[in-house]
Amino acid sequence: MAGGSLTPRQKMINMMYLVLTAMLALNVSAEVLDAFVVIDKGIEHNTRIVQEKNSNNLSDFRMAAAENREKVEPWLLKGEDVHRRAEELYDAIRKIKFDMVRDGDGEDSEALVDGEVNAALIDALSNTDISSRIMVGSEAFRGRGPGLRKAINEYCDYLLSLVNKDKNPVLAHSLTEMLHIPEKQEKNDGEVVAWEVAVFDGVPLISAVALLSKMQMDVYNSENEVVSHLMRQVDASDFKFSDIDVAVIPSSNYVIQGTEFSAELFLAAYDPTQSPVLSIGGRTYRANEKGKIIFKAVPEHVGPVSMRGSIEFIGPAGKTTRPVQLSYMVVEPNTVVSPTKMNVMYRGIENPVSISSAGIPQDKLDVRISNGTFVRKGNEFLVTPGNGRICEISVFLGEKNMGAHQLRVKDLPTPTPQLDGITGKSATKNELVASQGMLAAMPRDFDFDLRFRVVSFSVFAPNASGYTEEEESKSAVFTDRQRQIINRVRSGQRVTFTDIKAVGPDGKTIDLADLSIKIK
Repeated sequence: MAGGSLTPRQKMINMMYLVLTAMLALNVSAEVLDAFVVIDKGIEHNTRIVQEKNSNNLSDFRMAAAENREKVEPWLLKGEDVHRRAEELYDAIRKIKFDMVRDGDGEDSEALVDGEVNAALIDALSNTDISSRIMVGSEAFRGRGPGLRKAINEYCDYLLSLVNKDKNPVLAHSLTEMLHIPEKQEKNDGEVVAWEVAVFDGVPLISAVALLSKMQMDVYNSENEVVSHLMRQVDASDFKFSDIDVAVIPSSNYVIQGTEFSAELFLAAYDPTQSPVLSIGGRTYRANEKGKIIFKAVPEHVGPVSMRGSIEFIGPAGKTTRPVQLSYMVVEPNTVVSPTKMNVMYRGIENPVSISSAGIPQDKLDVRISNGTFVRKGNEFLVTPGNGRICEISVFLGEKNMGAHQLRVKDLPTPTPQLDGITGKSATKNELVASQGMLAAMPRDFDFDLRFRVVSFSVFAPNASGYTEEEESKSAVFTDRQRQIINRVRSGQRVTFTDIKAVGPDGKTIDLADLSIKIK
């Protein structure tokens, strides 16, 4: 998204993107999925409110045209065309949501009712393949993401053509911020990819549904702004609004305990000469120079919060008071700490760990580790444990403890000695002599790409006289004398490799088990 001053709606969008990108690195919990269901419900509720406002706007527009058709009708026709295009785009997005849920739940899904999607009834909430398949596609099937981006951008360009950018730079900027979708977008790791890949590839189904619902709300909000703009082009004496509403826009309806809740309250029919006053919770808040009231509170308890108050302003009939209600949910901190390779951490190496807290940018988290050290690398934390058996990772937001997680610490597994080119317990003399020397092989189920280096080993073998010969190598490679000893061994006898020492990635030297090879 572009920089500059963000609208409250854009702040909400950015918040959703942060949550989505954080989820990509996690095994998504049921609580997070349920939270997205609630977010989708809230978006749909707000969308219905805006849809009703759009309907009222057009009704008022038509009434004004009936009174003065010559002056109002040109603007009304443009407003009706905006409404028609908004409905077409809204319906196109609705069909994508419908197809996603049908793809995940089947034709008989309870979540599909009269062509609409009820997110609370979706079964495949966590499925991460559907949004990729439908929006991104594959080599054989071109996804619908590029088409959706093109349709939204064409709708945005059409709305901007109705607005004089020089006279209405704020409105033009608002429409661009709300609707315009870039062809390419940067992912969290810095890679620049197609927009549909950055937004929809590999995200859970409920996340994609919520994001599409947000796009539908943006379509209706942009319709509201442009139709209202067209209505203002008609002389005020010929066209009047029927009422004044109070708008309440919280930065989020979910707040983590101990963090700040923020909301903007202002009159929907904005008048720069007005200075409304909010009375709520025993305090009084006055509007800023833009007519907006900024309400802030730090909740102390987990659970729903509801506050009632009133806002006072000067209307056409004098001093006017309207009731105000604020509602939001305070939730417990939800911090996730998980090793990205195994469910334990190994001593002496850097263990990649994913650390995140829902709704909070990673760069705001203060990570503290006992019995170990760490460094940040991109979106991961590379943790090097100490000598203890437990490593505790605590996450703070300021001085607020967001949660602590304990991870077990183990020593690195001891590698197995193995001759280069020989995997069994027997070999011919030629195979043995042709081997380049001794290797230290890690267990097959060990996920880390670690290598131990053999630094010395000895060869024991009987000669033709029945005596045992011994020779040591100060490296991982056979010495000439060791090869001579092996050449004198007869078929059926054994060559024993002992005193095998190897150095690990932590620089420590360890003893490996003996290895015995029978000569074929």
